[in-house]
Amino acid sequence: MGPANMLNYDDFIWNKYKIGAWLKINDLSTNQPALKNPYYASKAGPALHYSTEDPDSRDSIYQDTSIQALQHRGVKLLSCHTAAEEQVRRLIAHQNLSQQPELIVKEMLAHTLPEVLVVASMVAAIALLQTDGRYSYITV
Repeated sequence: MGPANMLNYDDFIWNKYKIGAWLKINDLSTNQPALKNPYYASKAGPALHYSTEDPDSRDSIYQDTSIQALQHRGVKLLSCHTAAEEQVRRLIAHQNLSQQPELIVKEMLAHTLPEVLVVASMVAAIALLQTDGRYSYITV
């Protein structure tokens, strides 16, 4: 899971800890390291107003790959607590921070995006979901 877990945090975390610079993710509008989570907000705005419902149109919800739009369509995001702890230790080393890892993890968890479910262990969560028969894990 690793760095992908960072997509689950809001703009405050992305700005404070310079996540874009750390993970080499640029803001497409400035071509500079992202100071906001570039995956969350929909271009259709918070109300998710689209000009068409044509699934083939770039202006429909079906072509909107933002987290906000995906959640609106029923996608559930999970955030791994174990991965957060691992990433925070790497972040501390990369940025020479003096804070204790537990405090940064606590802060990140307080800034988890809306409707993201934090699980203790992604490996265990996936196994439980698979046994329920409603989930299948694939890599792309």
